[in-house]
Amino acid sequence: MNSSFVPSFQHFQKDIERYLKSAGKSEKNEHGQTVYRGYEAALSEMFRAYIAKEALAPLVDEFRTWNWEWDYGNYLLDLTACLHRSRNWPLLKILWAAVVAKRRTNYNKTKKARRAVPEKISEKLETKTRELLLDSLFRLRDHASEFRKGSEIGEYLEMIARVEKKLSA
Repeated sequence: MNSSFVPSFQHFQKDIERYLKSAGKSEKNEHGQTVYRGYEAALSEMFRAYIAKEALAPLVDEFRTWNWEWDYGNYLLDLTACLHRSRNWPLLKILWAAVVAKRRTNYNKTKKARRAVPEKISEKLETKTRELLLDSLFRLRDHASEFRKGSEIGEYLEMIARVEKKLSA
């Protein structure tokens, strides 16, 4: 990170954009839209800076909006590990509740679409989305168990039971 740029550690996405602007890596395209060059590198660098500063709440706010329907990705797993180390159950629960919500929506929509047009939506796809949702639910359950917060996730335990029976989540 260039020495003249100082992140706010409040708004992750805005800090990335400000960093790229300060480094001269933004420009307007022919449609007047801002285009950023080197975004992936800046994302990685800013993520590391936020982790080092222990600015975990803004990271949770950002990453709970990402699409974790098909893959977790290293950012989610690294942030989860940091939240574990810092023993921050409230933020961990918020983060994983968002992951579960995305996967729940994906599973329920796939299940509904399969009922409507079974020739277009395979059973394999429905099974895959169910397995992905269950994986996230089990991870949330395991995190709660490690923090001795099992009583706080009753709705998720009920969801596990429904999904294991191949019902809608």
